[in-house]
Amino acid sequence: MARLVVLLAAAALAAATAASVAGAPALATATAACGTHSFTIAFDPKRRAVLTDGVHVLASVSFTSRFISSRCRRVSDPNRYFAGGLGAGIGTRTSFRCLTSKPIRVHVSATHNGSGSVIGGGLVVGIGSDTRLRVIASAVLAKKGGRYASRVYRAATYCKLGA
Repeated sequence: MARLVVLLAAAALAAATAASVAGAPALATATAACGTHSFTIAFDPKRRAVLTDGVHVLASVSFTSRFISSRCRRVSDPNRYFAGGLGAGIGTRTSFRCLTSKPIRVHVSATHNGSGSVIGGGLVVGIGSDTRLRVIASAVLAKKGGRYASRVYRAATYCKLGA
């Protein structure tokens, strides 16, 4: 009987947690500063991009949702993005690990079509300040096919494939 009560309590807690996450509105745009100097990005062009510090999820983006962990502190969006040094886009499933000399900043955003519908999302990771962000890695998810749909980009100086 005690096992049944514990099982029911665990199921109720799981249902409440799932309802609170599912009912939460998706972020349109957000930027946060995270204390880590190393991170891993796992990219699946048909599903999502996930940013971790090796153990915990720091941010994720999919076609319908964007998420930034409470482990990162919200900050204002940068005014400028410097993306020089990013390599060619990778359109297949991959993961890579990056090391930086400073704490990272994460920016997530929704991608809209001409009629205002959300058709994807973006995840940008970099180092910098409130005004300028040096982009180290960037993932773009887009529902529409084509040459530039769903790609991940990385700066080879900071990131190595196959993490």
